[in-house]
Amino acid sequence: MAALTAGTLRLATSPIWLIRSPQQIEVTDNQLLSDENIQALLPVPYPQSLITVQPDELAIALIQHEPIATASVRRRLLPPGLHVQVSEHQPVALTVPNTSRPIQSIPDDPIPFEEPGLIDAEGHWMPRNSFAELGATASLPTLTVKGLNASQVKNWPETYQAIARSPVAISAIDWSQDDNLILQSELGSVHFGPYSKSFKRQLAALDQLRQLGDQVNPEKVAFIDLQDPENPIVEILQATSDPLPNP
Repeated sequence: MAALTAGTLRLATSPIWLIRSPQQIEVTDNQLLSDENIQALLPVPYPQSLITVQPDELAIALIQHEPIATASVRRRLLPPGLHVQVSEHQPVALTVPNTSRPIQSIPDDPIPFEEPGLIDAEGHWMPRNSFAELGATASLPTLTVKGLNASQVKNWPETYQAIARSPVAISAIDWSQDDNLILQSELGSVHFGPYSKSFKRQLAALDQLRQLGDQVNPEKVAFIDLQDPENPIVEILQATSDPLPNP
């Protein structure tokens, strides 16, 4: 037993089985964070024996960072090192709180949906600087969502998937009114009324109005009312004119 213990200790401290630098850590499946970003997040004191590394603890340390959804860490014997596999929360929209107060800065511990943030397709919210603070240079999404809160987020996955598949381009979503979901589309502002299971049918009806621009100048459209997808209403801006001056 003494010989076995001594042999194991010698093996563990052998220079052959030491992790000396982040270059010995292979990272796969990352799309937004670079290999260097993820290597820097691993609490590995260099040099460290490969045998004394705790892969599960390293994986837990990684998923403490908002952009990382899942992580697994395995020892790699030849060449000695670690293999890290991650999946990230891919942001699909910017979230803007429904507030009139000026936003000076993002607090250290922001409350979801009460500060500017990012949201993925499944409804996972992250602070807006989640990627930047890790050194990532990921581009921000172009879709903006205003007024989405924790009670409404259960509807987000289905809503986003429907919008992503819609032939009509959507640039912004206003969820700040419980009784009227408003989308900014290439056809103009669209009012959907309270969010309901009819949302997909309403989007399909919007697609049927794609030729609207051939008949009406989009700049003259106040909004499109799709609360009843079977009977869409196009509200036109009323022309105004200044009163003639007195002779």
